Amino acid sequence: MVAGALAPMVVFAIVAAQVLQRHERETSDRDAVGRARAAMSAVDAHLRSSIVSLETLAASRNLESGDIAAFHAESQRVLRTQPGWVNIGLASSAKVQLSNAVYAFGKPEPLTTTPDDASFDAVVRSGKAGIGSVSPGAAVRSPTVRVRIPVRYGGEVRYVMSAPLNLKHLAELLDAPRSPDGRATVLVDRDKQTIVRVPAAPAGSPAPDDLREALARSPEGFFQGTSPEGQPTYTSYVTSPLSGWALGITVPGAAVDGGARRSLALLAAGVLAALAAGGLLAWLIARRIPQ
Repeated sequence: MVAGALAPMVVFAIVAAQVLQRHERETSDRDAVGRARAAMSAVDAHLRSSIVSLETLAASRNLESGDIAAFHAESQRVLRTQPGWVNIGLASSAKVQLSNAVYAFGKPEPLTTTPDDASFDAVVRSGKAGIGSVSPGAAVRSPTVRVRIPVRYGGEVRYVMSAPLNLKHLAELLDAPRSPDGRATVLVDRDKQTIVRVPAAPAGSPAPDDLREALARSPEGFFQGTSPEGQPTYTSYVTSPLSGWALGITVPGAAVDGGARRSLALLAAGVLAALAAGGLLAWLIARRIPQ
């Protein structure tokens, strides 16, 4: 009789546990994607700020008059005020390098061909600012990404100005919201190459396979994976409409499932306590019944 009375409660507890676990997982998924969006917003703000600063420099009278030597000196002064950049380069639309702020002013030279030529060509063709993929360059030889803007006169793109970004500065943007739960954050370019990762990974290395597969399915989402050590992980990711870059935040499974497991453990303990109390009550009543 006691077991029959407690059976509905047990069934209800099991159903409630499943609903609770599903609700907590959905809430966790939404929160995780929200954190990824917030981190990507910080990156986008840095890119927009770089574009505005380059456009301000492009209004230089030295550049308009064609005095490249004077513009070179001006760009060196500006570079010292921009910790997020490692150079300011100026090239003609015909791909002749005219100025590099990290070097002394010299004679123009042809641009070195790099895998990031597509972004240069896109800026010349569209007349709009562009953001490249991870690539080394002639002046900045270590792999980095470049923000580029066109410099137009009379409706024609005469120059392309480029600012290779300081990847350490980008990593600090991603590291700022890190919490002590063993999470990892990675920023990848349109070609699915690593730009920066926290903890660190080499720039230009391939993005994790599970992230590449997820991006092929959808530009934003949440998926379950496995760490190199074989432990379950959960990754939220978003894609920036500004740059085409994607950002993923991976959290250990224990950090995500811990709350649900604690809730289930408390619920199970309550059910067991109710069964024990009911059994004890039934035993006490049975002792009082005459045989």
